[in-house]
Amino acid sequence: MRKIYSAVLAFSFLAFSCKKEKVEIETLSKAGEEFYYGEKVPVWAGTTGNLRDLKYSWTTTGGTFDGSRTQDLYENLWVAPAKTGEYTVTATAKDDKASSSRSTTMKVTRYFFDDFQSSFTFDGNGWAQSNADVKEEPDNDIDKAHVELLANGTSGPNIRRTLNLAPLKIPFSVKAKFGWKTFFRASQSMTMSVYFVQPATNPTIPYMRELRLQFQPTVNPATTDNFTVGFETFVPNSSTSSKFSAVGAVLPAPPPLFTVVRGRKPELAIANGAERTISMSIDAANVVHVYIDGVLWFQSNGYKDWVTYCKATYPGFPDPLAKEFRIAFPAKANTNEAGSVLTVNSVYINDDGTILK
Repeated sequence: MRKIYSAVLAFSFLAFSCKKEKVEIETLSKAGEEFYYGEKVPVWAGTTGNLRDLKYSWTTTGGTFDGSRTQDLYENLWVAPAKTGEYTVTATAKDDKASSSRSTTMKVTRYFFDDFQSSFTFDGNGWAQSNADVKEEPDNDIDKAHVELLANGTSGPNIRRTLNLAPLKIPFSVKAKFGWKTFFRASQSMTMSVYFVQPATNPTIPYMRELRLQFQPTVNPATTDNFTVGFETFVPNSSTSSKFSAVGAVLPAPPPLFTVVRGRKPELAIANGAERTISMSIDAANVVHVYIDGVLWFQSNGYKDWVTYCKATYPGFPDPLAKEFRIAFPAKANTNEAGSVLTVNSVYINDDGTILK
C-alpha cells in the first residue's frame, strides 16, 4: 500500500508540475482601438506558465511590424497599412514543449486623426511646431484633451504635420477644432492651410501650392472684414510666381472660391477659451467645401474651373498631392508683448471621399 501511495503522489506531483508548466497567452493588448495610416501601435502579450526560454512570433493580415523590434519578444510594434479596414494581429508564444496563440483586431479608420490625448504628441510621431512653447494637456475625455502653443517671439508660430503616411490625393477632407485662450494679439489672424507638393516635372507651369482660410477671431465682424479664403498657385522660376484667389481672375490665375475673397463671417469670431470646428474638403469632382461647426458655409467650383483649364492647357498636368497640414497664429508684436496662445483639440483627415463636417 505504501508503494502504491507513493506512486500516486509522484504521479500527482508530475501532473501538477506539468500543469504549472503550461504556456498560455491570456491577453493580447494594444495601445488604442482605432488607428490611422502608418500609425505605429504597441501590442503586447500577457502570458502565464513557464516563461523560461519562451519565444514569441507575430503575424498580421495587413500592415507590417517595425523592423527595429525583434519578433522574439512579448511586445511588438505594428505599423498600420494605408487602407481602411479591420486586420488581425496574432502572437504565438512557445517553448520546446508547448505553444499558445492569441489574436486581436486592429481597426484602421482613416488617413489620420489626433485627439491629443497622449502626452507624447511631439515625440517623433509626425507633429512639429515653430516659434512656440508647447504645453500638452492629455485627458481621457477627447473633448478636454488638447495642446496649447504659446508664441515665444516675433517670428510667426505654427503647428504642422507632414502628410506622408500615404499619398494624399484628391478627394480629401480635413477637419480641425481649435481656438485661443488667455491672450490673442489684436486684429491678427489664424490660418488653417493645406500645402501641396511642387511637381518635379514641368517647372514652368502653375500648380496649387496652398488651400487657405485666414481669419481674425477677435475683430467685430459686424463692422470689419474678418476672413480671407482661397487658394494660392505658384509658378517656379517666375517673377510673378505666386497668385492668390482674386475676384475677376483671368485663368490660369486662381479664381475666388465663392463670390468674395474676403468678407465678414460672424461664425469665425472666437472668444477667449472657445473653439471652432472648421473643415476644408475637395471632393472627387474638384468642388471645394467648407464647414464651420458642422454647418456648410459654401461649396465652390473655383478650384474645379482652374484645374479644368490647366489640364486642357498644359499637357500632362499633374493631379495635386497634399504635403502638409498647418495652423498658424500671430507672433509677438515685440519682445515685451505677451504671446498669443493657440489651442488645438483635434485634427481629422479622410481620403475616401467622405466630407468631414
